[in-house]
Amino acid sequence: MAEYTLKYINHRARYEAADFVRDCERQYDEQIGRVAEQIAANSVHKPIVLLCGPSSSGKTTTNDRIAHALAQHGIHAEMISMDDYYRTIGTYEVPPDPENGVPDLESPECMDLPLLSEHLARLAEGEQIELPRFDFEIRTSRPGARTLRLDPDEVVLIEGIHAFNPVIMGDLAHMATSVYLSIASAVVPGVGDRLEPYMLRFLRRAMRDSLFRNAPVAETLRQWNSVRRGERLYISPYRGQADLTVDTFLPYELPVLLERLTPQLQGQQAALAQAGLEPVSAVLGRVAPLDAAAHMPADSVLHEFVG
Repeated sequence: MAEYTLKYINHRARYEAADFVRDCERQYDEQIGRVAEQIAANSVHKPIVLLCGPSSSGKTTTNDRIAHALAQHGIHAEMISMDDYYRTIGTYEVPPDPENGVPDLESPECMDLPLLSEHLARLAEGEQIELPRFDFEIRTSRPGARTLRLDPDEVVLIEGIHAFNPVIMGDLAHMATSVYLSIASAVVPGVGDRLEPYMLRFLRRAMRDSLFRNAPVAETLRQWNSVRRGERLYISPYRGQADLTVDTFLPYELPVLLERLTPQLQGQQAALAQAGLEPVSAVLGRVAPLDAAAHMPADSVLHEFVG
């Protein structure tokens, strides 16, 4: 696991903003290149690529970046988002999270995994499938959003928190390359506990949900312990099956996210503590701002969270 001191991040944010952004993006891009090279080498026998990772790992953007990198190897990648296999709210009973007193929205029961498994098997056999699309604003699945068939020189990339679930992996492991995505870095503030990877992912999710999923920061905080429980139950047991890994953390994202989130988090100390995020409270107001808009590439994973 990589560690970055807050002193280092603040110095580079204040005095070397352009170089800081460029260096972080280059490190991420190099990982994407290595993953694409391995996928390309195995593409004939493994046309399916399963990308798994916990919440706010940057799965969607990394999926896109791998697809573009594969194109440099002459391989076209079709893409499926596992999020589109969520089931329509009201058509099933959302399982409870008894530990935290909230609905267990991380449960695989919220998704139609058997349908996804069937679709992937049919794609591998050269058949055409009809993909659904899930509308997060109204939490409704819309069937038949588009059709898809794999040509012999194509692979399909599937990303989602349940991509390594046995319902999927059990039948497809022999024809799939599995890639685990997450933040695998921590930030050491100098005084107080360090910001662990899951805390950094919380900042991403809080920003994304408030901007794109009609959920205020307070709601993300309320659900966070359940999100973490879901990761322990549904993701961590299977992460050892990954063939390849990517650390999606960009150290310059901490100044970018906290500049926007600090006003919303400063009055949430009790909720942060309840969610096991006390170190986040401790760094509020201690992170130098960074205006990254002029330096961020258009395909940066950070756009997934800040727009």
